[in-house]
Amino acid sequence: MVANRSKEKVGASMKSVWKVGSAVGLVSGAAAVLLYWVLCYWQGVSFVKMTPLSIVFACVTVNIIGAYIYLKLKGKTKRPRLYFGLITVFTGVLLSLFDWAFPAEPGIAGVANTIHALVAALSIAWIPVWMRKSIYSRK
Repeated sequence: MVANRSKEKVGASMKSVWKVGSAVGLVSGAAAVLLYWVLCYWQGVSFVKMTPLSIVFACVTVNIIGAYIYLKLKGKTKRPRLYFGLITVFTGVLLSLFDWAFPAEPGIAGVANTIHALVAALSIAWIPVWMRKSIYSRK
């Protein structure tokens, strides 16, 4: 009986991870695509390897991973939002440094790094709140 309850709890938690990660990823992906279009227009650039579809796919992927990390931190620490924020900022900075050091295309770092900052900020703001609402709504 206890094993079934823990499996149900894990199943519900993983549903929350997928639901919240996908939702935050789609919303932050839409914001990132708008920012991409604005930056490309202002700078007069275009990229072959960075497209709106690739931006949304990356946003959804990293936010599902972020929701999972937040869920694990919530079970292990008393301050999961702080640690999640630190991990997210650190990861965003590493990705930005990688784009500057090894650009996929000339001039891509300026656009990509701004998008990294936006998506990281939205993830830090929304994943903890939406995970809490999603988990509490299941109880």
